[in-house]
Amino acid sequence: MLCSITDRSRHAAAAAALSGCLLVAHGAMAGDAASGARLAAARCVSCHSSTETIHSTLPLLEGQPKAAFIAQWRAFREHKRTAPVMVSLAQELSEQDVDDLAEHYAALLPPRTTESSGSDAGRALVDRLRCADCHGPALQGTNAGAARLGGQRARYTAWSLQLMRGGRRSHGTAAKPDPLLADLSNAEIESLAAHLASLR
Repeated sequence: MLCSITDRSRHAAAAAALSGCLLVAHGAMAGDAASGARLAAARCVSCHSSTETIHSTLPLLEGQPKAAFIAQWRAFREHKRTAPVMVSLAQELSEQDVDDLAEHYAALLPPRTTESSGSDAGRALVDRLRCADCHGPALQGTNAGAARLGGQRARYTAWSLQLMRGGRRSHGTAAKPDPLLADLSNAEIESLAAHLASLR
């Protein structure tokens, strides 16, 4: 069952409010992309490399909006997300470190992928689920804190959608499990993830 337009509006408003709170709480710091690049090379690239396939179930960070990057870091720091390595790293990084990293990654584009191509089925699911309502018209994320979906690794997206469908991970402000994703089959999730990976 799809969320109503009213529910979507509430989700968008809540995301915008959350983004505002994040920026206020963050002190509206200015990130330093050069410092972020050095920190990324030292702390992030070993797992989140855009060229190595060994970590294909981990997300690409390139092109993630600054607000989305910061929101995920806060989720790990507050134990709302529970990957042990990231929870530990989130505790170690300062507010300025995270601003620098967010500035660095927001300025990059995800690499072109050869792992998948778009499909009519995947495109139809994007329309049916109205992904653009929250993630922006080109699915590149928003300044309200929604993540970029276009160009993301298919395996990571499929895994994330399965967690959200089962209620083990939140999907924005939606209930857990998210009713928007409840009726998706594994095949549909794979098709959707492959299509999103093909976008840039």
